[in-house]
Amino acid sequence: MSATVQQSCTLMPGIPKSVGFPDPLAVPAPVPDSGRTLVDSPAKAPAPSSAPASGLGGTRVAKELVHFRDEESVLVTDWVRRGPAEFTLAVEWPGSTSGSRPDPVLAAQTVRQCGLAISHAEFGVPLDHQSLLRNLNYSIDPTLSTAGNGPLRLTVDLRCSTARNGCGDRPLGAEAMDFTVRQGDHTVIRAHSRSSWISPGVYRRLRGAYLSPAWGEWEVPPPVPAASVGCLTASEVALAAAGRPGSWLLRNDVGNKVMFDHPVDHVPGLALLTAAGQAAQAVVSPGILVPTAVTTSYSRYVEFDAPCRLDAVVLPAGAPGHAAVEVTGVQNAEVAFRIGVRGLLR
Repeated sequence: MSATVQQSCTLMPGIPKSVGFPDPLAVPAPVPDSGRTLVDSPAKAPAPSSAPASGLGGTRVAKELVHFRDEESVLVTDWVRRGPAEFTLAVEWPGSTSGSRPDPVLAAQTVRQCGLAISHAEFGVPLDHQSLLRNLNYSIDPTLSTAGNGPLRLTVDLRCSTARNGCGDRPLGAEAMDFTVRQGDHTVIRAHSRSSWISPGVYRRLRGAYLSPAWGEWEVPPPVPAASVGCLTASEVALAAAGRPGSWLLRNDVGNKVMFDHPVDHVPGLALLTAAGQAAQAVVSPGILVPTAVTTSYSRYVEFDAPCRLDAVVLPAGAPGHAAVEVTGVQNAEVAFRIGVRGLLR
């Protein structure tokens, strides 16, 4: 992976029995209204900007805006407002040695960072508030590659629907976000997310005794072979053997800076996406899974004090040369998340 995937977010409860898969590069379907009053919600998507990140600068935004400690992990370089709730952002992916397959975690990190930066800087969400991620679903052009020696510059068109709190006063940030990520004039990622925000006091009460784990003091099981999960080195591997086919244990190795940028109180949602992507690759091996669509659904926190098992099941893909996998994360006999990966099988 070429970018750190640390995420400072709270995962919203509520999980479907199974996860659907959006068509590649199809606009995600709207999510039913949550009951909040939405403002600044355009009836249609904004027109793409006329040039890739035209007029935008090339320096990284402040790392605090995207919840990172490592400045090198910041992907967003600049943005401009194009309407009451429409923005165009410039993003730069670093050079990578990951090969020709699109990186679903880097794609998710891109749209998540864009959403965080706009929420804080444009909608006034305090930096000490926690985001509650309801869902993040996206599709990827299978030709998108991070291979190469130099950085890859992308443009992100973002449309937001903002929410107000129960008293009807100041906005609470953007509840729903639709992203169109382009390389030049070519659309390479479409994404939809829904989230909300909570204050530090509410978060402390919500997390209770789990708020301050003994960082890095838990046992980390040995990794499975790197090649079996699509990795180049053992340090990238997020899975350990579970002793039965189609199942693995989560490795919370704090030395893996791709998954853990700084100490946190629960396993980040995008770190779980990293592990799920590796499980999806492992279950279709020796084939190579080229992701074209990802769906995520989280129901509870994944903690550091108990094993988390990932079960991967191959589902009907609907077409020759395609694959669909659903990965379920289970901790303390409870389903914690489901992540679906659909793609080409080579």
